[in-house]
Parts: sequence; structure tokens; C-alpha cells
Amino acid sequence: MVKREQTQVNLLTRLDRIPLTKSVLGLITLLALVWLAEAFDIGIVGPVLSTLEKAWSLQNWQSGLLAVASTLGVVIGMIPAGWLADRIGRRQVVLWGILWFSVLTLLGAISANYGMLLGVRVLAGIGEGAVLPMPYLFLSEFVNRGRRAASVGYSNGILTAAYVVPSLASLWALHTFAPDVAWRVPFLLGGIPLLVLIPLYLWLPESPRFLLKNGAEDKVEAMVSKLEAQAHLPHDTTLYDEQIAAALAELPPTSWMVAKSMLRAPYFARSVLVILQLTAALILFYIVQVFGPSLFLTRGFGTGSSILYAGMMMVTAGVGSVVQGYLSDRVGRKRVLIVYAILAATGCILFAASSVPAWMVVAGFLASFFGLGIFPVSKLSSAEQYPTELRGRGVYLNEMTARTLSGIVTTYFIPFVLTASGSTVIFIGIAVVLIAFNLPYFLFARETAGMQMEQAGTQSVFPVKGAELQASH
Repeated sequence: MVKREQTQVNLLTRLDRIPLTKSVLGLITLLALVWLAEAFDIGIVGPVLSTLEKAWSLQNWQSGLLAVASTLGVVIGMIPAGWLADRIGRRQVVLWGILWFSVLTLLGAISANYGMLLGVRVLAGIGEGAVLPMPYLFLSEFVNRGRRAASVGYSNGILTAAYVVPSLASLWALHTFAPDVAWRVPFLLGGIPLLVLIPLYLWLPESPRFLLKNGAEDKVEAMVSKLEAQAHLPHDTTLYDEQIAAALAELPPTSWMVAKSMLRAPYFARSVLVILQLTAALILFYIVQVFGPSLFLTRGFGTGSSILYAGMMMVTAGVGSVVQGYLSDRVGRKRVLIVYAILAATGCILFAASSVPAWMVVAGFLASFFGLGIFPVSKLSSAEQYPTELRGRGVYLNEMTARTLSGIVTTYFIPFVLTASGSTVIFIGIAVVLIAFNLPYFLFARETAGMQMEQAGTQSVFPVKGAELQASH
């Protein structure tokens, strides 16, 4: 047992010094494909909702239900997915999840009525929920501490920018086909992610930390040796990080005891702080993604311009994601997160206060670059709160709770608020939530930039050396 623990510490120490090799960049690319497929599937409803409202004469409560249908499925799918990720592995959950939601989305194209489409979107969301948190969970367990947020930033940037694709697809369909056919075309295109399964099945590796947890040291040894060879690093079996060893020794002896500890200090408090800031980010995301075109219509935009404007906000957010990931590895998660939240709130207030085109452009830039681009730190910090044995369940529980509050509860009531009070109240409300929900994280959460994942997930508070924020750069 002692020899096995020494081997695990050695492998984790060696893994954490690996730079961005060809294989690591390949992993980031594969996970970007995962999020690209996910983005298209999640983003379908928003651009076609205004068309469906006219074609099927939908009432506010029907629009609200359809807007939250896939998110309801996402929440349902996350309930077993976190447990499965910790039991059967991260890789299996990704493959089966993409297969599930792609097939269900195709069925959406032949929906004959509102009820059928609603049911299909809920079922598709179950697969989306299984896949959605997986890329940043993967990257947190694979990439070294100095590049962890940057790698998530690049992948999440592609995810966020990819939300423009369903907008463009819908815009093209609306100008090419009759309305009753146009809304079906994006759902047909939703089957394309099935092709992504081929490279994922062939080349996506399992998480090395999950393999170590399940005693597959030989597979991790082969993986680490390959990465070291690409980086021209020696295969040093004597490397031994004392802090990693201490973190591993602190864990309870059984998985059941680890899971039980999630309801106790410090994990419960960490979860609350992460859920608050993630909820704030997701409220802005869901409102722009689902109701962006409708909100912009109230500001004088045409239908096509509204869809395109909402899509371009996502492209801008993709750049913001990349920048945030890069900065948070260097100056810390908390400082970058609160700056992004303040500037995003400023953009929302500008939206509420002005209808002048120039100010609308400034508002859109701030809300998208800093608000929709906030997710690399917002999501990665969730994975950094737990040990490997608990990380899947912790991440999925946080996502499930935050998306219930934002993508279901909040999103459902937006059509009613929009009808009763207009878009000004909505944008001011988003600004207040962004500040109020991010402030507790800034004040009370630990700074996890520069921490090795085993250190970040332990119950103890390990000191982070100043040089560690620049480690492996």
C-alpha cells in the first residue's frame, strides 16, 4: 500500500510539470469539439422561439416552458451523471451523452405539435446535462496548475462563440424556407454532432486522476511517460511532492465517507459560494441566449438583426473567455472574477438606461465580453473545491442547482416580466444579481490559482507560494 501511494504521488507530481504538449493541445481540441456540439444543441431554441411563437400562436406560459425545457432536462441529467462520472469514468459519460442528445434533437425536427417538441427538448436536455460540465472537469484533472484556467478559457471560448452557429443557422433557414419549415432546419442540423463521436471514441483519453483513483497506475504511467517524451522531460520516478502526499493522506479511507463529507465543512460552504457566483453568470447567459432576440426587438432591432446581434455577443464572449482564463492563472481567480462581474453589470445598466445605438454597442460589448465571458473561472473554481473521489458529484450538483435557479426558475418568468415591465427591469435585475452573488465568493472563497488539484480539493488550507501563480508558464 505504501509503495502504491508513493507511485501515485510520483505520477501526480510528474503530471503537474507537463507543459502544453501536442497531446495536451489535442485534448483541449477534442473537448472544444464536445462543447461545440453542446453549444449547437443548447442554442437551438432561442433563435427559433420568435418564429414558433407566431407559427403556433404560443402564449407566454408556453414560450416560458419551451425556453426552459432543455434546461429542465439538463438538471435531470445531471442527477445521475455526476455519480456515473465518479463510478464509470469521465470518458464514457461524454460519449453516451452526445449520442443521446444528438438523436433526440433530430427527432425535434419532426415534431407535429407543441407538446411533442416540448417533450423532445426535455429528453435531449438529459444528454446535454451529462456532457455539459465534463470538459472543464476533464481539463482540471489533466492540465498543470499554471495552465489550468487558460486551457478551460480556450475551450470555453470556443463553446461560447459557438452559440452564434445556431443563430446563423436559424437566420439562414428563416430567409430560405417557409416559416413552418424554417424552424425545423436547425433541429435537423442538430444531428451533425454525431460525427464528433468518431474522433472522441478514437482519441479521447480517460482522466488520469480518475484512473489513479481506480488503481490503474500502469495506464497513467504510460500516459505520463508519453507526455514527458513529447516535452523532452526525463522519466523521473523519484519526484515526490510532499503537499500532494499530505493531501492524499488527508482523504477519508472510503468513497462513501468522502461523499458524506460533502454535506459538512468545508465542502458545503464551498459549494454554496460556487453556486451563487455560477447562478449569477448563468442568469445572464440564459436570458441572452433564450430571450436575446426578443429583448432586442423591444429596443428597435428587426428580427434578423436581433438574432444576429445576440449571436455576435456570443462571439465577443468567446474572446472574453480566453482572456479571463489567461489572466486568472496569473493574477488569481477571485480578482479576475469580481472585475468581470462589475464590468458586466455596468454593461447591463447601460442596456437599461440607453437606446442610443452607440451606447447599445458599448453595453453589448461589456455584457458579452465580461458577463458571458465569465465562465472559465466560474466553472473551473467549482472543480477546484473537491477531491477526485467527490469531484464529479460536486461539480454536477453545483451545475444542477445553479441551472435550476437560472435556467428554469428565472427563465420561465422572463416572458411575464418582459410583458409587464419591459426589458429595462430585466437588465437592472441582472446587474444587481451579478454583484450580489459574486461578492460572497470574492470575500470568503479560497484562492485556488496556483494550487495543485490535490491541494485544492483537500479540507485543509494549503499555503500557495507566490511563485506558484507563475508555475509552468
